[in-house]
Amino acid sequence: MYIADGHTHCDHSHDSFVPAREMIENALAQGASYMAMTDHCDKDYALIPAFADVPQIDLERHFAESRALKAEYAGRLDIAVGLECGYYAPADKLYADILQKYKTDVVINSVHVAHEEDCYYPEYFTRGRREAYGIYLQAVADSVKAEFPYDVIGHIGYVARKAPFPDRALRYAEFPDLLDEILRGIIERGKALEVNGRGTGIPYIPEDGILRRYRELGGELIAYGSDAHYPQLQLIHFKEVCAGLKALGFKYLFHYLEHKPIAAEIE
Repeated sequence: MYIADGHTHCDHSHDSFVPAREMIENALAQGASYMAMTDHCDKDYALIPAFADVPQIDLERHFAESRALKAEYAGRLDIAVGLECGYYAPADKLYADILQKYKTDVVINSVHVAHEEDCYYPEYFTRGRREAYGIYLQAVADSVKAEFPYDVIGHIGYVARKAPFPDRALRYAEFPDLLDEILRGIIERGKALEVNGRGTGIPYIPEDGILRRYRELGGELIAYGSDAHYPQLQLIHFKEVCAGLKALGFKYLFHYLEHKPIAAEIE
């Protein structure tokens, strides 16, 4: 089986303290053939006063070190140099300028803030489940139409990661119309849907109902990502993701080099 992790972080991101080489060596030890270095580019936070103290990525360092490691490990591990861009509409031009300046292999477009609030923290959920999840999903729907080049829509269901509800997983049946809008938008634009191994009370997100609907609508581009910020989370639930996708009728996982989707058969 071709093992590819399309979403990882190292100490280039503000929320990781692990050197890139340690993440790479661990990926190799787990049998990976591909790893994407998609560290956080958080221009969403940079433009929202409440998050002004969040450190921004050193882009020169990130790209210089990532490219050097890509060259060093060539033939042993395919390393994709990339970014995870935190969606926020006023930041679109900033991302477009960055992605024009720096050469990348893959860009993940992810929602972390909705209504200028980080939906990772307890305060966001005081409005109740329905409104909290709905606001988040509307932000995801907006992100699909982002005006910067990206390849993958990241971790749909992120809102539930720290949600204070007994069954916190975001499910298709709760928001079918809004999720259909999102999934159709992904398909129409030729983007990939990420299956993220860091679940929310379930092994991975989005949940099977959303993935089933994506396939019903004609979606094929699926990319696995661990979203690991340290080695213990690398390739988390990779086998469960493959088994779940195969049961739903998907035949391939995709990974990106030079922004081209490369298919690997799910075994």
